[in-house]
Amino acid sequence: MKRASAILSVSMLALIPAAAAAQESSDTLPTEQEAADSATQSGLNVIVVTAQRREQDIQEVPISVTAISGDELTEVGIRDPRDLTLVVPSLSIQAGTSSTTTSLFLRGVGIGDFNSNTTGAVGVYVDDVFLGANAGKLFNVFDSEGIEVLKGPQGTLYGRNTTAGAIRFSSRKPTDEFSADAAVSYGRFNEVQAEAGVGGPIIGDVLKARVAGTYLRRDGWLLNRVTGHKLNALDMWAGRAIVDFTPNSDVLVRAIVHGGQNRGDARQFQHRGSGVDLLGNPIFAGSVPLDGLGYADTDGDVDAGDYDVEGQERVDVFGASLTGEFDIGNVTLTSISAYEQVRRNTLEDTDASPNNVLTATYIDRPEQFSQELRLQSNGSGPINWIVGGYYFHDKLVTDSSFDILRVLRDPNDLPGTLDPVNSIGNYAYPYTQKTESWAAFAQTDIDLTDRLTLTGGLRYSVDSIDFDYQAFFDDVVVVPVLDFEGSKTFRDLSWRAALAYQASDDVMLYASSSKGYNSGGFAGGSSSDPAQLQPFDSETLYAYEAGFKSDLLGRTLRFNATAFYYDYRDLQVFVFDTSGVLPVQRKLNAGNAEIYGLEVELQAQPSRYFNAFVNTSFLHAEYKEFTALAAEDYSGNDLVNAPDFSISGGFTVTQPLPGGSALQFRADGSFQSESFLTPDNARANRVKPYGTANVRFSWLSADEKLELALWGKNVTGTRYITYISPVVTMDQINYNDPSTYGVQAVLKF
Repeated sequence: MKRASAILSVSMLALIPAAAAAQESSDTLPTEQEAADSATQSGLNVIVVTAQRREQDIQEVPISVTAISGDELTEVGIRDPRDLTLVVPSLSIQAGTSSTTTSLFLRGVGIGDFNSNTTGAVGVYVDDVFLGANAGKLFNVFDSEGIEVLKGPQGTLYGRNTTAGAIRFSSRKPTDEFSADAAVSYGRFNEVQAEAGVGGPIIGDVLKARVAGTYLRRDGWLLNRVTGHKLNALDMWAGRAIVDFTPNSDVLVRAIVHGGQNRGDARQFQHRGSGVDLLGNPIFAGSVPLDGLGYADTDGDVDAGDYDVEGQERVDVFGASLTGEFDIGNVTLTSISAYEQVRRNTLEDTDASPNNVLTATYIDRPEQFSQELRLQSNGSGPINWIVGGYYFHDKLVTDSSFDILRVLRDPNDLPGTLDPVNSIGNYAYPYTQKTESWAAFAQTDIDLTDRLTLTGGLRYSVDSIDFDYQAFFDDVVVVPVLDFEGSKTFRDLSWRAALAYQASDDVMLYASSSKGYNSGGFAGGSSSDPAQLQPFDSETLYAYEAGFKSDLLGRTLRFNATAFYYDYRDLQVFVFDTSGVLPVQRKLNAGNAEIYGLEVELQAQPSRYFNAFVNTSFLHAEYKEFTALAAEDYSGNDLVNAPDFSISGGFTVTQPLPGGSALQFRADGSFQSESFLTPDNARANRVKPYGTANVRFSWLSADEKLELALWGKNVTGTRYITYISPVVTMDQINYNDPSTYGVQAVLKF
């Protein structure tokens, strides 16, 4: 709390213009930088977003949006959606085993299901392409033009409907003139990160291209006391090529191809005994709870453990898209065709102990194709409209399994033989899921007066899912356990209505009402009973929001605030059924929940040499009606990953030097209050309040083409829990990364 208070105090002080040290230096920056900084000399820059499928000043969009520029992504050290929590306090994560997958929550809305067939409640889009596969979402955040985080249901304009919101990544596009840039950093644990891009014209104004890539490698930091190895290493790369064909000013055809690989470690868990043996009897060593075989990790060191299996991950990603934009009079026709595939194979030490109690192998191969067609007005009249259709097809093939209680196998048995008295064997549960989605949507903005705009939108969605599931033991002979086939179609009509009033040139008021939808489906975890595989229903969220956006004091202060209320119905919840011998993953509908809150964003730039921001979120999120398995009543409990209070803040100070170069210092931090990772709100499964801080000190050349920096992430050394899951007589626990620091060079040509 003291650390968090310090971060908050520094951030709030930074917003006081008097603290902006902030006097203009007599030294002047180079002429070209003065031109580049012309907007910031008189205040904050205009931020252009495309949240409503057309370019708008973010201060004129009647949606709660947080935008982060590509340069800021580099400064903050954001590598994937998980790092966005550094600057978006209402966004939180739940990180399981895989180093390339995560569950995202926005304003308390999300699904903590790590299984392959879960698309989540927060839609992730890269260059306007919706990404359905969990493992594919984290390979595209490089060479970025910027990121937009859209909060609340976005069903009328974006791909498959999402109840929580959308995260939109935009790649840097080919430029009219040759350009190139690169960034290389080296840090703690021998971390090497390199990113580079080059682009420009190939044939005049007709053909342009850009090629970019990234590479990240880091040694492990978690000691395996059994082998002496360091675990949780990173090793991945990704690349992207973009080609723009513009035969004339009315036509743009853009082709994008991207791919990547991960060959790092699977995330290794910390072990916590549940205090019961394999028969359900209490088992303790003094006051320390043991697991079923009498083991406990008792040293309290979150950077060490005892593991008989060292997790590994193999992920291959490939995707391509073709976008066409055709101006036809006063309308624009847009077509986006996209294909994405992921190949993932993860080996996990599920029991996180030196005993071979439970080892998981997760294999999944999702393939998706999507097609979107949009027709929208491009005039400057009082009515702006957009109509379109969307098609999404996904085929997911999995071949996952759990090796259960092999530690109890008779050592005299031949390798691969089954000992039915003690061990259970290898339990495989392959399945194939096919998803086909259709949607038609429309949205219109009508200027009722010069200052008052009405927005209305509709989307009709049809989602059909076919599910073919099997389960069997396959050590020596195949012993069938379960054969299940299911099919279900879900339909929904979502809508949005909003009013925006431009009270003055610098103040906009807005209010909106919308309905979001996330289709039902089938649970994708290990199951042994057909009842566990019955389809769960769609969830719906009715959102009511009001707020204002303002640029004050000659655009030196930006003050935005949003209040919202969510009526969340039939929300989908991921739980573990521990009523049997083994925990079973279940996905079910929790009845109703209520969420309301307030978000405030402040940004100040009293000088072109000083900038500061503070973003806060106040949240109340609870289950109003939720009777879980075994008749457990969770009504009144907090939703998972929904802290009551969270804040992020920071500042940047630039000091010009003689000759035109400059020194720059940036510090930012975040804090969040207590939250829970399971619906039962058990104290053992809570995340205690925590705060983190990051710093960056750099030198910029006079032409800003070279930057040399020292950086530190999580410099406070804060460790907090990001994931908890029960398995056989123990709990898996994941923690965030330790402090990292290093040096970086950034070049621009």
